[in-house]
Amino acid sequence: MKIIKNTLPISDIYNMMETGELSVNRSYQRGTGLWPDNARSYFIDTVLNEFPFPKVVIRQTVDLKTKKSKREIIDGQQRLTTIRDFINNKFKLTSVSKNFHGMKYEDLPEGVPDIFLAYEISIDNIVTATTEEILEIFRRINSYTLPLNTSEKRHATYQGKFKWFISNLTEHVTPFFEKYQTLSLREISRMSDADLLTECCQIKLEGIQSRNSKKLDDIYKNNDLLFDDEAELKDVVTNSFNYIKDNFTDVFDNCNIQSYNFYALMGALIFNKYQFPDIKNDLTEFVHLNNFCVNPFTSSTELIRIFSEAEEKNENGEFPEFVKASIATTHSYKNRLTRIKTLISALRLP
Repeated sequence: MKIIKNTLPISDIYNMMETGELSVNRSYQRGTGLWPDNARSYFIDTVLNEFPFPKVVIRQTVDLKTKKSKREIIDGQQRLTTIRDFINNKFKLTSVSKNFHGMKYEDLPEGVPDIFLAYEISIDNIVTATTEEILEIFRRINSYTLPLNTSEKRHATYQGKFKWFISNLTEHVTPFFEKYQTLSLREISRMSDADLLTECCQIKLEGIQSRNSKKLDDIYKNNDLLFDDEAELKDVVTNSFNYIKDNFTDVFDNCNIQSYNFYALMGALIFNKYQFPDIKNDLTEFVHLNNFCVNPFTSSTELIRIFSEAEEKNENGEFPEFVKASIATTHSYKNRLTRIKTLISALRLP
């Protein structure tokens, strides 16, 4: 068996598929169904923006009768058929493509098709391989992938409006997580940023909840085809985050604020400005403020004191209940409530 590594432009791949020189061997593929529209659009947008995507694996054989080479796709069926279908104007790009929303291939601005067709796809071209070796390669390709965690499964299962809403939110917020190490790069690579932002949405929709994967799944499921609250939820979450970025970066500069306390701070801001369902009537002591904060300068100082004690695990300081709620079972309803109430008060200081 010999593997030749090279690249081919999309134009060459497309022509080989159209002439039948490159085909799909169903024996190696997981399924024949097309990706949903949003997934196809996101992939095409990846190519249009010249971002890389995983290599394609092709098997090359020679037909002894015709003396012609024959190629079949071992891994990359969905990617290549999506490219072919887009060039053949079989679908329009959805809103997940910000710059090319609503366009078919024939609608792309002048010069863009040239860039698209010239995009180089990384190829592993396998020659002189037996069918058994090809099957083993395919098995190994699949076995290299880490088992999906709950967030990754959620994003693989749902391809509708809420999934792409969260995807757009992560583009806006995740650089902040990276800069201030709210989440590690490994956590971000396993979609913990999507989980955290989903829970920030959940608090507006359902109030404070203990972490529950099933409830998060339900949010995706219930807003997959229709997402009536999209505009409102976008305003609530982005405005609350932007308030943090505009007023409390000194807090993040001085404290190592972990994801569970980012959630608590977002929850406090959302409650003060917009309110959210208080299912257990645990927040009745607070009147509606209709603003994120009373005095951001005073609150910034107070937040630094609170988060510093939590970081130091100082249970004998001024905020022992907050500290205890930040040490263990941080995702329980009780501890989330404790932290959010402390931060609501901190944001209301004159």
